Amino acid sequence: MSTLTWLDFSDVERKRALQVVELLGRKDTRDELGLGAVRDAFANALFPGMSTVQRRAAYFLIVPWTFRMIERRRPRSGAAIEHVRWHELRMIDALLSNGDRDGVIGGRVGQGLRQLPSMIYWSGLGRWGIRHSDGTREQWSRAVERGLVVTHDDDGQVVLGDGQTSWWDAGLPEPPGGFPQEVSLTLRPEDGAYLRARIIDRCPGTVLAALAQRARPWQPTALPWELEMPELTSTQSDLLQHAQRFSERMNGAALLYNHALAVAFDDDLLMDEYARRLREWADRERALPPIELEETWAMLERLGSRHTPRTSRFVERWNDLARDAGSVISDRRFVDCVRERELEVKRKQARLSFPAARETWRGAAGVDQLEYRWSSTQRQLLDIVTAGQGSADARAR
Repeated sequence: MSTLTWLDFSDVERKRALQVVELLGRKDTRDELGLGAVRDAFANALFPGMSTVQRRAAYFLIVPWTFRMIERRRPRSGAAIEHVRWHELRMIDALLSNGDRDGVIGGRVGQGLRQLPSMIYWSGLGRWGIRHSDGTREQWSRAVERGLVVTHDDDGQVVLGDGQTSWWDAGLPEPPGGFPQEVSLTLRPEDGAYLRARIIDRCPGTVLAALAQRARPWQPTALPWELEMPELTSTQSDLLQHAQRFSERMNGAALLYNHALAVAFDDDLLMDEYARRLREWADRERALPPIELEETWAMLERLGSRHTPRTSRFVERWNDLARDAGSVISDRRFVDCVRERELEVKRKQARLSFPAARETWRGAAGVDQLEYRWSSTQRQLLDIVTAGQGSADARAR
């Protein structure tokens, strides 16, 4: 039985580990070819504050309501963060009993939940300005216990000073009556209006902010560019188009990776399936405009992408090969490009190079297009847009 362990130093590291766990549990989103830095740069620019492990927009309120409640009570015994944990676990049953079970964090494991909503939403709460301090959950806990306010020194480091203040936005709506014993994932009109305002104020000029301002919901789409967005500015449209073309072009490499593994396993059924998908990919690529990588790299530099020169070389090599997309299966250069990249990224865990590593393949690994956290983002945006109007799914239908 395989396990994943990390040293729990901070919420930033915990968030990274959470995302790794989530990706390992979703066979179609693994970063087999080392494109994660580019993917994240586009995702952060398109949908700031969102992550793949988030579920429902109500947690952007439930979490700060819980922390603010503990701040006001000023617990006299035990760590403040343990009081938060106790309430977060108790709220699982309260949410499940409310009827809207879809998206309840911990709905399957119950009181055994390890990755609490506050861990998952902490970064997003800061990005949207709902959480004012840059400290961790543990620093918040110490500040509450000592009755101290968290500030920052000239180097931007967290320090403790005299006084007491809340870490949370003063405009945060009050929770509904009965909270935390009574809690729901359905947003009230005032909740939706608040989250909409936070997004518009803290994420201006983004696709997230543009969609948050919609008056009506939409029929959910698998990919963000499948949704008509006439409200986007030319800058927003350009960003989305670059993200789309990168996703489309590099999807061929992911499909070929899985096709090569099917060949290695001599699995005729999967070979035929991936060959079919690769032919469809090649047909689409021939009909689409070429990628202008110089523009893409310049955009990613502005976005602060942390991809390496090796990633750039792989993308450029694949992009050059893909100009002859129709030969993706027959031309050995394609699979050599993918094999060498996997070996570069995964070393001895590279499935195409080491037979022992192939045993971890279950027929699909990272085969879907990069969607830049759209699934999670769309669900939460629909929660906000439909606040007070019934469920997002019902409205979208």
